[in-house]
Amino acid sequence: MKSELADCVLEGLLQLHEELSVDPEAPWYVGTPDQTEVLHNELWSLAAELRPSSSGVLVDAWYKGGRSSLLPVACTGELVSSRHALA
Repeated sequence: MKSELADCVLEGLLQLHEELSVDPEAPWYVGTPDQTEVLHNELWSLAAELRPSSSGVLVDAWYKGGRSSLLPVACTGELVSSRHALA
């Protein structure tokens, strides 16, 4: 199960990296190593909680959570993107 969970987290990380690095509404994320590590840790924590069946489920849960330490300090902590608004 650990291998499946690791695969799920890696796929989710790649998907979020792709989405967030091109999202004009999320200019704060550029995919630096520190940001990628934070995102990876957040996904692992979420995956350990949820035991998602796929990376899509994990990514959706991350968006629905609406909070990430990747946000600048001046922000309210709410993710602002068109995908998040739909969640």
